[in-house]
Amino acid sequence: MNKTRLLVLLSIIFLVLSACRPDIAVQNEATQPTPVVREGGSTHQKAAMQPSPEPEPTPTPEPIKVRALLWEENPQIPIINFHGFTPRRYDEETGTVMYLWNFQSIIKRLYDAGYSLISIRDYLDGRIVVPEGRKPLVLSVDDAYFANQLALNEEGMPSKLSGIGWLYYFAQENPDFGYEVAMFANFGDKLYGNMFLYDWWYLGDNWEIDFAKTIVWGMEHNVVPYNHLYQHPDLEKISELEIHPQIEKNDSTLRYFLKLADREDLIEHLPNAIALPYGKWPKQQSGKDILLSYVNQEGKALEAVFEAGYEYEPGMSLSPLDEDFDPFHIPRMAPINKIVRFIVDSAPKVPSAKSCELTLPHDADQNDLNTLQTAIQEAVQNQVCSNGFYIIEKHIFKAHDGVVQLWQKPLNQTKAEN
Repeated sequence: MNKTRLLVLLSIIFLVLSACRPDIAVQNEATQPTPVVREGGSTHQKAAMQPSPEPEPTPTPEPIKVRALLWEENPQIPIINFHGFTPRRYDEETGTVMYLWNFQSIIKRLYDAGYSLISIRDYLDGRIVVPEGRKPLVLSVDDAYFANQLALNEEGMPSKLSGIGWLYYFAQENPDFGYEVAMFANFGDKLYGNMFLYDWWYLGDNWEIDFAKTIVWGMEHNVVPYNHLYQHPDLEKISELEIHPQIEKNDSTLRYFLKLADREDLIEHLPNAIALPYGKWPKQQSGKDILLSYVNQEGKALEAVFEAGYEYEPGMSLSPLDEDFDPFHIPRMAPINKIVRFIVDSAPKVPSAKSCELTLPHDADQNDLNTLQTAIQEAVQNQVCSNGFYIIEKHIFKAHDGVVQLWQKPLNQTKAEN
């Protein structure tokens, strides 16, 4: 065999063996870069493909949480009526004058027993709001205004030697007690001592201006004037024709002092409620009807009458949330030892304010009554909170027997009959 034929035979054998080893061809092909067309017709190495990022989950909107004050039982409220105070040790206490240190001791005892002050305005509106775990108390002062009740010092701040002035600083140190006082004033039987010498107040120059400033300071700090009739008359003895003039003259004088202080803007906020002088009603029903028919200069009808003299039968006052509440027979008690002891000893049995956290949809209107009503309904059904009265801002709801309703202040239709 010549060399040419031998070379041809070897080539054929090599080709046959290569066909029997496809992995070699595949391997060689796999090792070659994958061509990709560039712009303009050239090629480049194809980049490795990165996986697409997972989309961010949409956050679930947070529901709105609203805290409501809850009374599981109708609140019971002691109403105390103080009179005058004296910082002098050598004075004697009477039915209308109390040592300042004694007043301070009583307030501290009531605070320690768990009571906090509410205003008469909120009381009459049913907005019985105190810090959680505490109990409501109404504080009133009759025969206002004497400087020993409320006086301002040279810096225009309340004097600590006046009872309600001292109370202001106590409330600053104990904010959960609050600072709310009703001043039942009779402007026609006294002048206001605006000059303090040694240990007492005396009548000085410009007393009316200083008095006006005192009234204004009080109204700006929740010390609110109410009507105790102009000359503190005994309604059992005066003519029925004198009843309205006594009330009207007192109202007119109060407005005079507000105008003197250039604060006529406060007049529209004045309430129309009366404390009976000596706690006495007119003897005849006709006289009672005259008193109850009183409408003040701004057209507000009489909305409440506060009585006195309940020391011999001590008891808590009902709130307007109670069906038996009578706005024209609201009892008050003088803070004699027996009464203070009764109020303090009763504290463990008096309902305390609780709270309930309501859950509203994230896009809800927090002032919508239907939304709030539904939230209360769900809280009661889910046993998160119990039945009772729910106070949210200015709204009051009553939850009872599976039904939640908006509570509304009843019309004053009661007639005073003794």
